[in-house]
Order: sequence, then C-alpha cells, then structure tokens
Amino acid sequence: MRRLQSLEAIEKVKSGDRHILRDAEWLKYLFLTEEQNINLERVSSLEKMPSHPVLLYVEKTLHILEQTDIPQHEKDIIEEVLIWSEAAKCGQPHKRKEWRDKGFQLAIHNIGSAQIYANRNKTLMPERQDIEELVYILILTHGLVGQYIRGETRYRQFTPLIDWIEASRSADIDMKRVLYGLNKCIIAGVSPELWESIEQDVNQVIKQIAKGKRNMDWPFPERMKKLRKQALSLGEDSSFYERFLKEHSAEEVLRRLFEKADLWYVESALSAFSFEEFVKIFLLILRSANPLSIRHISFEPLMKDMYRDYQGVRHTNIYKKRIIEACLKDMSISDLLYGEVPVNEHVSLSVQPFDQASEIVGVTFSFSKAGLKLIEFCQEAEKSPLYERAIVLLYDFFEFRKDSFDRLQNEQAYLSDMNGAEDYKKKIADYAVGEKMLDIGAGGGVMLDLLTEHHPEAEIIGIDLSVNVIEELQKRKVREHKPWQVKQADALDLPEYFEQESVDTIVFSSILHELFSYIPYEGRKFNHRVISKALKSSFDVLKAGGRIIIRDGIMTEDKGELRCIRFKDPRGMDFLKRYVRDFKGRSVQVLKMEKDAAMLYVNDAMEFLYTYTWGEEAYPHEVQEQFGYFTPSEFQACIEKELGECANILVFEHYLQKGYEEHLSPKIELTDRHGDPVSLPDSTCFIVIEKR
Repeated sequence: MRRLQSLEAIEKVKSGDRHILRDAEWLKYLFLTEEQNINLERVSSLEKMPSHPVLLYVEKTLHILEQTDIPQHEKDIIEEVLIWSEAAKCGQPHKRKEWRDKGFQLAIHNIGSAQIYANRNKTLMPERQDIEELVYILILTHGLVGQYIRGETRYRQFTPLIDWIEASRSADIDMKRVLYGLNKCIIAGVSPELWESIEQDVNQVIKQIAKGKRNMDWPFPERMKKLRKQALSLGEDSSFYERFLKEHSAEEVLRRLFEKADLWYVESALSAFSFEEFVKIFLLILRSANPLSIRHISFEPLMKDMYRDYQGVRHTNIYKKRIIEACLKDMSISDLLYGEVPVNEHVSLSVQPFDQASEIVGVTFSFSKAGLKLIEFCQEAEKSPLYERAIVLLYDFFEFRKDSFDRLQNEQAYLSDMNGAEDYKKKIADYAVGEKMLDIGAGGGVMLDLLTEHHPEAEIIGIDLSVNVIEELQKRKVREHKPWQVKQADALDLPEYFEQESVDTIVFSSILHELFSYIPYEGRKFNHRVISKALKSSFDVLKAGGRIIIRDGIMTEDKGELRCIRFKDPRGMDFLKRYVRDFKGRSVQVLKMEKDAAMLYVNDAMEFLYTYTWGEEAYPHEVQEQFGYFTPSEFQACIEKELGECANILVFEHYLQKGYEEHLSPKIELTDRHGDPVSLPDSTCFIVIEKR
C-alpha cells in the first residue's frame, strides 16, 4: 500500500522542516494559522486543545484513507479533497483578509475551502479539468452528508454533485465508492463511534445522490426532530413540538425559514436550551436578519461564546446560559411574531452579516461590558467563599431571581452526589406509606426511583424549588420512561399546591438543613423558624395516618464538650482558619490552637469536619450550609411544639454515617480535652412522624 504524500508532508513539518511548506500550499494554511475553528461539541477541554487542532483532524482523516482499500486513482481524489477541505478554517491573518477581500465565504467552511482550492497557485491542466471539477465539487459538498443527516443542511446542496455525476464521462470512477470512502474519513476522523452509529444513514444518502435523486429535503417536523436530537436523547419530549408551534402560530414562519436556509452548528450551540427557547432564538433571528436574502445561518459564534472550561473540562457557560434564558423568558412568541419585544440593556441577540448580500449571517448573544466583567468575576470566585455573593450580584444586575438551590456550575456534581447516597434512602422507602408520596428537594431523582420501586402503585411526586432541577428531572423522566411526576413548588407553602390532608407520605431527605441555610425566612437565613414552617406546611397537607420522614444533620446533645482535631495534612490548619473566617452558619470558636491542632466545641468541630471531608471543590457551597441545626432533644421539642398532639413520633434515631470515621482517619486524629482518642459523635438523624 503506497504511503500518502500528504502524510509524509505533515510528518516533515511536525518534525521542524518548514521548507515543505513552499511546495504544499494546503499545508501552509493548516500549519501557519492562529485560527482554531473546530466544532467544540466534541472537545473535552478548551485549555488542553492542541495548537493545531484542524491539522491534527486532517491528519486523522488521511490515516483512515491510507488504510482504505480502493483503487489508487480514487484514493488520490479523496486525498486531494481532504487536504483542502479545511483550508477556510485556517490561514494567517493577512491571508484570511485577502480571502475575505476576494469575497470568499470563510464562515461557511466548505464553500470557503472550495473557493480557496479553485484559486490555488496551480495551472489548470485541460486533461485534468473533469477531475479538478470533481475535487472542487467534493470540497464544496464536504461534510454535507453528515450535516444533512443532522437536519442542518438541505438536500438541495448536493445538486452540483448530482449534476456532475449525471454529466461525467469518467466511467472509471465509482462515485458511490468515492463518496463512501470520503465520508468515512470525514466522520470517523471526528469519532469512530459516530461513524458506526450513522454509517447506514450515510450509505442511504450516498445511494440517493448516486441515483440522481432530487427533492429529498426532510419534512419540516422531521428536520426539527433531527435538529433537537441531542436534546431528545437527554429526555426532551418531541410530542409537543407541532402542537406548541401551531398553538403559538410559529409553525409556518419557521417552516418557510427552514425551507430556504442551511443551518450550521445548531446542536453545538442550542441543544442545552429548551425547545421554546430554541424557537424564540430563531424568531429573534428573523427579526434581526433580512428574511428575503438569508440563505445560511451559522451558530458558530454562539457555540464559541457558550463554552468554557470548568474543572479542566469543557462545559456550557452556565452563567451566560441562565442570563440568556431569563432574557428569552421575558419575550412571548406572539410579541416576537407580531409585536414589540422588551429591550434588555445587558444582553441581546447579535446577528452579524458575513457577506455583502446578507445571505450568510452569524448568530450569538452580546453582553454589556459591565455584564461580561461580572460574569468573569463569578467565574474567578468559583473556588472562593465570595462565590455566593458574586452570584447574588450577577442575578441582581441582570434583574432576575436566583432559585434558592440553583448551584450553577456545581449543579451536575450536586445531583450526582445526591444520587450516590442510596443506602439510607432505602430505609426511607421502607417507612413510606399510602397512595400519594412527596419527595421534597428531589435533586437527582434517586429517592423517586426507590419510592417507585418499593411502592409501584403509589403516585410519586418530586418537589423542588429550582427550575433547572425540575427541568433535568423532567428530561430524565421522558428519557428513562419513569412513572413519577415532578413539580416546581415551595416546601414552605405546600397547601398552595396540594389540597389539605391529601398526601400520605412526605420525605425530607437531607433537605431541611438547606432550607435552614439558604432561605432568608422572616428576613434572615439560619432561622430555626424555617424548620417549623416546613413541618407545619407538610402536616397541613398530610392525611391522618400519613407520615413525615426526615433524614438530616443533627448536633450533639452536650454542646459544651470539647474536641481536639490534630491534622495529618500540613495544610489542614490553614483550611480550618479559612473555614472559621468564612462559615456563614454561626460563629465558630477555636478555643486553643497549636501548629497542627486546634480545640473546638464538639458541634463546631463536627460542622468543620463535614466541610473538610468534602474538600476544596465543594468549599464555596459548604461554608454556606449548616448541617446540624438541632440537638435530638431540640428537634423533638420543635416537632411537639409545632405539630402538637396530633403528631406521633414513631422513630427517632441518630447515628454516625457509615464509613465516615474511616474516611477521616487518614486526615485527622480526634481526641477529647485530655488528649484521649474519642469516636466521632452522631451526625445524622432519622425521624418518622405519623399524623394521628
């Protein structure tokens, strides 16, 4: 099998031989570039992205081609296509300016690359004109098979290719084989798994092209589903698409737009937004662009703006996303179609023409300078106790309310942690009774699953105040065909959402301490009255014989006991000093401090150890929360006072979480005031209250 000359050229330039660039014009553009125009959808880390990602991708495609068993003259054609098809994504600034001045469409990479290929420094040989034209057309239609399968481009974009096949006299070229080989290189170069998943679809499209079939554009509803494929895989329900569009009179407007426009980077930029937000963004584009001339809509600018690294991994920039969501929420579909939409001085849709005829536009959202600085401040504050204050500033600045338990960047980790603690939740499910059960603060949904498993005939409802938690649960419900329901509701006002004495079981699984820590009840956080309010709210909607089940933090009864924490990690003392300064729940007293040890009251020591256990990543959140807020006797007294004689405490247990001592032993030694080793006190309570 002959070695590809293009791969040899790449190896030379990577080893430091720049002379090769004189003879390989395509390689000069790929190598000498400041651009990194790649689809960020499959990039795991922006910070760790290689310096020449486009060149590396082309190299991958060429390696796949090299191993492909096809006639050499067909392999030569594919090689020529591959080395030129990414040129529009690269090039030095002066070269890109020259291309733009010539009118090359660099924003639509396949068109721009075809124009660069046609303009290359090479004399066109008459005997090769037919092949050169084929290479040009294959570059022009490069990647469109995959884009068509995704619903982004229209089938009519294959017209030049179909025309060439019908007019060609090159009988020695098997176009089905060429197209299959080319698309395998293009798609498997992105991901071998992606190629395996769509190989059949690719073959079907190639057969249609080879047979000269035309007018094979997707019907509007089908194209819509393809554009939402990633959202659908995460649990979005497509059954309401057409109903929603008809109900809001937006179907015909979008249908006309989709019939005349090709869309680029839609999934990469918009899959994290809801379907309603997706529709509103397109309607905003129609208000900002010329609907008569528009032919290409590129979401590449928005894709680049919407991603950032968090913990070294690429994530959606949740700050920008929430701000955009809030901006869109203020706009109705009706106003977007027929009226005026509210102007937000800090965020707006930006539609930028990429050509003089305004046929190609790029789409993103623009933020005010002050807003961008505040977003940057929040990102810098993520590992600081300033984080919560920064978020409040952000939300106040953009004038929308922050859900009380919306953890923004830490949200997925939080839901994962909630799902991880299954063992104690099985015990909760054993004590649940009746036909209707509420899980307060449903989080990731593991409690909903366990209640459903243990009580398959019961109606299980997850309650959460966070819109985003409810949205994630709803997607999971659809995705995994879960029978439980979810509802956004306030645990302090359950009678507003449920009838009196209509519920059999209400579960507070590690959520009361969050109400205590985050809800500014009667003007202040860390107010014990919020616990009373939550219990009374629950009791009001509970049936006779129904149960409230609580699993949460507990304080040690003898608050005057002292404990000495001796750190095995030399950084432990600095962690404690920082914690004492930053903890919001109450004033933590360090009674005695040594180089590697400190004496504290037992409940202060335990509260600190909860945060020390979670470590740096959770620190900004954990210093906002107080896990233990009552001793056992205080908790019992609160229940008896607020719920009265109708409340029968069936179970009141407290214990140390399994494995907690073993987890801490490598980090600390715990002794009493005399230096004698002692066990950790109970940290968690389990309470079952039955309504008489």
